[in-house]
Amino acid sequence: MTSANVVEFYIYNKVGENVGHFRKHLLTRLPDYADLLKYEPLQEHTILAYGYDEEDEYWEDDEAENLWEFLHKMIPYNKKIKEYFETKI
Repeated sequence: MTSANVVEFYIYNKVGENVGHFRKHLLTRLPDYADLLKYEPLQEHTILAYGYDEEDEYWEDDEAENLWEFLHKMIPYNKKIKEYFETKI
């Protein structure tokens, strides 16, 4: 598996402190994005993606995204996340 198949994420709290890290292998089912549900409350955390492309060039998103919004987009694709949001809404 090359580094281009891996996306890494920094997790920040509401004051901008790095409080976690998540690594997703795009060619495998695990780890599950639902693992990010532990960062409660979701609305008070942001997530910033970064990684390396096919030429091993570093890339990083321009800005962090609200973790609640990031995970909410996954409801149609992830049963655990869907169940989580159904209990919260």
